[in-house]
Amino acid sequence: MAQGKRKYGLTDFLTSYMENIGKITLANLFYCIPLVIFLGVAMLIFKFMGEMNPFALSVIIPLMSPFLSGLMYISRKLTVKKAVQPYKDFIRGIKENWKFFTVNGIISYIVALGLYIAFAFFRENLDKPYIILFIVLSALMGLFFLFMEFSLVTMAVSVELKVSELLKNSVMLVAGGILQHLKTLVTLLFIIAVVTSVLLMSNNWIIFFIVLGVITVLFLPVLVSYICVYNAYQTVDKIVIQPYAEERKKAQMKKEIAENEKSVTIEELEMLSKGDKEEYVSLRGSMVKRNTVIKMLETKKKMQNDIDDI
Repeated sequence: MAQGKRKYGLTDFLTSYMENIGKITLANLFYCIPLVIFLGVAMLIFKFMGEMNPFALSVIIPLMSPFLSGLMYISRKLTVKKAVQPYKDFIRGIKENWKFFTVNGIISYIVALGLYIAFAFFRENLDKPYIILFIVLSALMGLFFLFMEFSLVTMAVSVELKVSELLKNSVMLVAGGILQHLKTLVTLLFIIAVVTSVLLMSNNWIIFFIVLGVITVLFLPVLVSYICVYNAYQTVDKIVIQPYAEERKKAQMKKEIAENEKSVTIEELEMLSKGDKEEYVSLRGSMVKRNTVIKMLETKKKMQNDIDDI
């Protein structure tokens, strides 16, 4: 199916998801293995410390970031309807993107921690008249960063660009992909509400954590990853990937033409130079205007005359 004619939507999303449910579950399991290890180590540390520190526990976010790149890579392949090989694609996603995702995870952790501290401060100072303005500004900053992240991580596993270009495009796509970002946000809030409601139905903490563990191991991380990539990719493809591919195609054509200019003979150029100047002709496999051929012929003849005069 051509990308330009692709009809994104709930049916398309669910079809791709259900057709690959076994592979997705396996990929999710690969992600959960290090997650369980990190959580286990954290719990042991907290047991010896005697208390659970939420700031220390949230360090798991940057630690899991390299493994998230594997899930994101698989989610991108699902989105573009390419065959998924769970282990191979998961490892490839990590190998190709772990550095970027690690740095991004650390930055995300710092931003989240900063916003948490800010809101904790705001909560203690709600009686002050200016505090509401700071709350609104902080919420907007957090939302802006979150929407940047949706596009940023999707681009990171979709196209080869410099970090500066990824950041520039992610800022641009906050506005360009606002509808898709809002769709992602609403969907994730809905999932959180459903999962929380199911878990809170149990008054037993043991059952609570067992159910949460089963949901996480079976599908939750990869589902969230797929939702983020599926929605963000639609805008990323239109605004970044397709123009980028077109630029690369033009650059390749220019390179081929330049190589042809070096090897093509005067006789070949003379044969192609006769006719309408605006007409396109095939020159060593590349389509160029006859007017370009005439200019190449003139240049070739001039070079040849210069050589003869030596």
